[in-house]
Amino acid sequence: MSDKSGQFKKPEFYDGLVLYFHPYSYYSQKVLLALHEKQIEFTPYVIDVSNGEQFASWFLNLNPKGEVPVLQDGCFIIPDSAHIIGYLENKYSKGKQRRLIPTDTSSKEFQKIRFYQRTLKRIPIGAISLGSFIHEDLNLNPKPPFIGPIRKTCLETNEKVNRILKTCANQNDVNSGSLFKKVEFQEKRREIISDRVAYQKLLDALETVLRYIENDLKNNSREKWLCSDELSIADITLGLMLHRLYSLGFEDYFWTNGKMPYLENYFQNFKSRESFQKSVPTTMSIWKDILRKVPSNYKFGAGVLGMALFAATALAHRV
Repeated sequence: MSDKSGQFKKPEFYDGLVLYFHPYSYYSQKVLLALHEKQIEFTPYVIDVSNGEQFASWFLNLNPKGEVPVLQDGCFIIPDSAHIIGYLENKYSKGKQRRLIPTDTSSKEFQKIRFYQRTLKRIPIGAISLGSFIHEDLNLNPKPPFIGPIRKTCLETNEKVNRILKTCANQNDVNSGSLFKKVEFQEKRREIISDRVAYQKLLDALETVLRYIENDLKNNSREKWLCSDELSIADITLGLMLHRLYSLGFEDYFWTNGKMPYLENYFQNFKSRESFQKSVPTTMSIWKDILRKVPSNYKFGAGVLGMALFAATALAHRV
């Protein structure tokens, strides 16, 4: 594996929270937005997923699945965005660090948040993302950097990283079980999204969910957000999913031009939130912010020089 040659060296951190992430990863963005909403200081480390750093031995020791995001808090290692946000909720919910999940599990707000979290979790956003580059008959309106030749690059990079994953699974005795399951998942997903009929079923299922949310927003229009007047983890999940669909060019397909006006207005409000603007690389400001925060004594990652390639890999994998 490439880390044996010294390409990927384990970074050293000595205090504070460290987030190992990818700026175009939907799941990483959820954690980033939660961190910014709760105003928590952290050190970012971008994983070079386009060259397989997520399968380097040092990172597999943090997360045997080879997926970002991963949060490190001293000796505590927390993989998976849902577990990370739960950890942040338990540790950082005092003063300005407001809660994203209510403490009263019997409340209507908590039950509604849980319902939406379960519902939205079932949406295969990675498959929908990658499939959008295969089925050009959808006539989408993708946004930079997911336009033109980058669409082909997304598919090519997906194949490249799958080859790295297979090699790693065959060479890694400790984590081979988790990695082979990931290989199987990637192959099954590619089979589904390559079939036009199967892919259309994914889009139809997504439209059903969005239509349900549109009606809910309409019936509860006095509330600013999905479950109450306060932004919750359900809003983070929905808002970032809408942004991913918007970036891929699905907005006209699903909600604009009067199709789902309440959802469209909701998305506009979400995009205007400061935490969103800090979490999603819509401008170069996020890169400048990361470079400013990253310590100078460790490798930052080749992806800063190749945003498009980074984006292509993040779209194609559950990272």
